[in-house]
Amino acid sequence: MSMSSGAEESTLKGGYYRLMLYAGLFGGLFSLVTTGYITLYNQGIKFFGQHSVYLYNINFWPLILLGVAGLFIGFAIKFFGQHGGLGVAQTQYAQTGGLNYRNLPRILLQGFIALWSGAAVGPEGTLVFLIGGLGTFLSERLKLQKDDVQVLVYSAIAGAFGGFFGSPIVGAIGAVEYMFIKELNLYRHLIPGLIAGAVGYGVYFAILHTSFLGVYSFPNFASLRLVDLVWALLVGVIAALIGTLFKVVFGLVHRVFGRLNKKPVVRSIIGALIIGLIGSFLPLTLYSGQNQLLQIVHNPAAYGIGILLLMILVKMLLTSTSFATGFVGGPIFPLLFIGGTLGQVLSEILTFIPQGVGVLAGMAGAACAFFPIPLTLALLLGLFGGQTDLIPVIVIGAVTGFIVSKAVAPLLPKPRPQPGSNKQ
Repeated sequence: MSMSSGAEESTLKGGYYRLMLYAGLFGGLFSLVTTGYITLYNQGIKFFGQHSVYLYNINFWPLILLGVAGLFIGFAIKFFGQHGGLGVAQTQYAQTGGLNYRNLPRILLQGFIALWSGAAVGPEGTLVFLIGGLGTFLSERLKLQKDDVQVLVYSAIAGAFGGFFGSPIVGAIGAVEYMFIKELNLYRHLIPGLIAGAVGYGVYFAILHTSFLGVYSFPNFASLRLVDLVWALLVGVIAALIGTLFKVVFGLVHRVFGRLNKKPVVRSIIGALIIGLIGSFLPLTLYSGQNQLLQIVHNPAAYGIGILLLMILVKMLLTSTSFATGFVGGPIFPLLFIGGTLGQVLSEILTFIPQGVGVLAGMAGAACAFFPIPLTLALLLGLFGGQTDLIPVIVIGAVTGFIVSKAVAPLLPKPRPQPGSNKQ
């Protein structure tokens, strides 16, 4: 990513100030949309997840729920096509400066089915399609130039992220990295993004009164020691290798299910049954993973090292299967679950590594090895933990994961395009 300062004075005249005003309005409006989306997301999980069907002391409700969801997803893809998927939003934005809002109803339908049923995907993927699509639609109605539309679509996502992640800075930086914006003009992108993120945060917090700040707390961590930076580097390297392994698993699973691309109903049902059956035995591997990771971090004694390692591998498999069989969502929270669980394991095996160092460096390393957003994760996890002393640990983990993944990337098989990724 390169950054320029927007040196031309003309960019700071009337049109630019109007753009900043629009950015603030977009931040507030689409943060309001985000509150509705997150509320619907949470209420759907509570409603569909509250049931139980026990057989031999195992709750097979996830198998039933996902089986039905797979049927709906398969028919939705068969009749409407598959327009979501990992990397689709980023490709559309890079090519056109916006997102295709005409497919938004279909993506939302498939996204909510995936999220409510327990598929191992995060909510941020569908949220980006929603906000980016609506932002593109509204920008075009304002009859703005293409460059201004691009900035406002980015600002809309920054406003949504600013509210959802509880920080204007995370909103602005997160939108840049998540959308893979390679050419960043400081004045024309980042400042409107900060404005949108600030307004978005204000609207979101005023309505829901919630924030991610302090979600991951480590009461046994007193203060950062110099040696903890060494441990963060060690954890970051191991987490990067696990994140790279996840890339391999992801590619292999897509190859296997790619043979069923012409039979989307069969593909989605098989994938859903695999996710539901395994998830019935290991329920913490279902859904996006942020609440499930909290259970592990806050009560690590309830899980043995072997079970935690198994959950890491299973989460890789279920997330890969979810994406490969048509379940629309995002990768960030499943990655944080994988990395955080790994960090918990390392802190239990290598008892000289504090839990906070292991968990946060593991989250940052694994996530950045798979999805290159080091700045976002450094800021996000620092706020998540609520302990600023741990930010250097997170930075080391994130940068290590990013560098190691780039170093080993030439050794990996090239991924095949996902089904539906070429549909705009």
